[in-house]
Amino acid sequence: MIKSITVDKSKCIHCGMCIRDCILQCINFDSEKIPCYIENGDKICVGCQHCMAICPKGALSFGGKNPDESDATGYGDSEDLLRLIKSRRSVRFFQKQDIPREKLSEIIDMLAFPPKGGNVDSLHFSIVGTVEKMRAIEKFTYETIQAISAASPVIEFCRDNYNKGVDFIYRGAPSMVAVSVNKEKAIAGCENVDPIIALSYLELYAQSLGLGTLWSDVALSVANELPEVKALLKIPEGYELNFIMLLGVPAIKYKRTVQREPANVRIV
Repeated sequence: MIKSITVDKSKCIHCGMCIRDCILQCINFDSEKIPCYIENGDKICVGCQHCMAICPKGALSFGGKNPDESDATGYGDSEDLLRLIKSRRSVRFFQKQDIPREKLSEIIDMLAFPPKGGNVDSLHFSIVGTVEKMRAIEKFTYETIQAISAASPVIEFCRDNYNKGVDFIYRGAPSMVAVSVNKEKAIAGCENVDPIIALSYLELYAQSLGLGTLWSDVALSVANELPEVKALLKIPEGYELNFIMLLGVPAIKYKRTVQREPANVRIV
């Protein structure tokens, strides 16, 4: 990440909004009342880009980025968003087709935006992008499981059901996303939270694209128990697998939302 601030003096109105919104106070006015880093400000900066996002005139550029190329902010329709949340289902039946490449690209672009503690880039996403690759991983996984004489209850469960024709690990999904975290980079206390936040954003966005998802603790458990299987995910050195989400075009369509009782909430 390039940490630099450039200000177009002809646009700057010296309002100081960028300074007030800087959570680490690493920006201040210079002698001409132009925003700039304080001494060692670039080392304090977490690269959140709030300074660029809040500038009313688009005068401030962070990291050489052009403010005019940023999208206008938009917060959607609350009713549509709530309907999306209510409509979300765990999908266990997928069409046997690759996710359209443009939709996969949109998901990849979106993964840059979920919030992370301290804005620290500590996550890695391994995406299996084709049916062919997924079936190869499935084949290798079950061949490995079948070769194990003594196994954990999870492995035994998966093997028994696969022998009955049921795949509890991958569910026939055409794609999956494995998120891993570098715990040395992550802010303390956020190392197990940031990956789940990212997958939560992915899940809702995927649904808006007509895709279905499944949080697969079974796939996670199997990968963690079988190093040969985990190696197929190409997780970089220094990163630990956190969770796996299955992804694909649903082979089913739900007609209505479920009905739930109010959450257990107390306003203090």
